[in-house]
Amino acid sequence: MVIAEILNVVLPVFLLLGVGFIVGKYMSINSKSVSDLSIYVFSPALFFYSVSTSEMDMADLGRIVLFAFTLFLLFALFIYIAGKIFNWDTAYQNTLMLASGFPNAGNYGLPIILFAFGEEGVAIGIIYLVMQSLLMNSAGVFYASNHAQVPKKDILLTVVRMPGFSAILLALLLKITGIPVPGAIENATGLLGQASIPTMLTLLGITLASIQLKSVIKFIGTATLFKLIAFPALAYALLLLIYPADALEAKVLLIGAATPTAATTTLLAIKFGMNPDMVSSAMFVSTLVSIVTIPVLLLLL
Repeated sequence: MVIAEILNVVLPVFLLLGVGFIVGKYMSINSKSVSDLSIYVFSPALFFYSVSTSEMDMADLGRIVLFAFTLFLLFALFIYIAGKIFNWDTAYQNTLMLASGFPNAGNYGLPIILFAFGEEGVAIGIIYLVMQSLLMNSAGVFYASNHAQVPKKDILLTVVRMPGFSAILLALLLKITGIPVPGAIENATGLLGQASIPTMLTLLGITLASIQLKSVIKFIGTATLFKLIAFPALAYALLLLIYPADALEAKVLLIGAATPTAATTTLLAIKFGMNPDMVSSAMFVSTLVSIVTIPVLLLLL
């Protein structure tokens, strides 16, 4: 029964990927234009709406923020050390961070958390999702745009100018200060945000239709291993230092961290030209493999 319920969450993801794959095979679609529409319109609206309407418990915010940012920094250090050991160039390390350092804690993680831990778990998962969205729209943009020929100052300006980053900060500010969002803006961002997830997944399918998986098979294996094994292992070790082993927060955050690569990383890779074929392939394979790893982790919890 557990496996059947989890598959009901995961399979729609692959159905949307399949739609995009068919469209990419038989239609001429400008994926960069679709990516820009999602990055500049749909995703910022989703982030703003999700944060501004969520029932975040501000008392729990501190420890979850500490967990999310510390885990990211530890994993970034892990990738850096691995890069030195295996002599990876900067572009390869950046691509690997995009493909394995940002979990899909939202449209993949939240439904699973809801099924496994109920509404109380979802409240925790939403705070983690907000932190991941903030990291993806700051550090993720940095890694995606960090080409050797681009000055660091220009990269930082790119991060600050990204609408997703601004939308999250604005929504957090309104949430913390208790300033209400006008109904018209809430409804508009809600409608636009609904287009974000299907657009991202369909675009991912379009991107997969134009690549050769054999050409990046080594990278896919490395990224999948890092995302589904190394990243959750670091998360588990860190959670032992922050929460009691049987705490609901620890279980929810571990599941959130163990989810596959976020689809937004493909949008960023396309937008900034950071090996989108490699990132999208790794996202697809990690999502496929997670059909096994997530149920196993839930059974262990």
